[in-house]
Amino acid sequence: MYRRASKADIDEILKIPNLNKSKDELERYLSKGYQYLYVYEKENNSIVGASFFGADDIDDDDYDSEVYGIYTRNVKDKDIINAEILFDTKKELFNLGYRNLIIWCDEKNEKKKKYLQSSGGIESRKRENNGKIEVAYTYDLVDLSDMTKDI
Repeated sequence: MYRRASKADIDEILKIPNLNKSKDELERYLSKGYQYLYVYEKENNSIVGASFFGADDIDDDDYDSEVYGIYTRNVKDKDIINAEILFDTKKELFNLGYRNLIIWCDEKNEKKKKYLQSSGGIESRKRENNGKIEVAYTYDLVDLSDMTKDI
């Protein structure tokens, strides 16, 4: 199940490896109207993934939203869960009124680049960020409400 996170979820979210966010940062995501934190739960109500997205620091007039990160615990079917989270995040952004999405990734991360391409992302530009080259993948968001996940 994919849903908006609550304060009660923060301790579980902090257990996700490589998250690199503090409790205060997570609480700020929950209180802002233009940044969002959603979680992905398994059947036993354990949080196995989180998606951070929003529109507060978009410098580009061509894109009105950005996925800042998708993080998943080291669980079976991690790649499938990541794909489901991205699908649900695109769907939620559309429902919130956003129409264009940008996601940045390290130019050397071939696995993530392939994943973003396979999910419909178009490589559109590059930038330098903290000494690393990043590649942007862009999406025109569409209504996914009737589409099933092809994962």
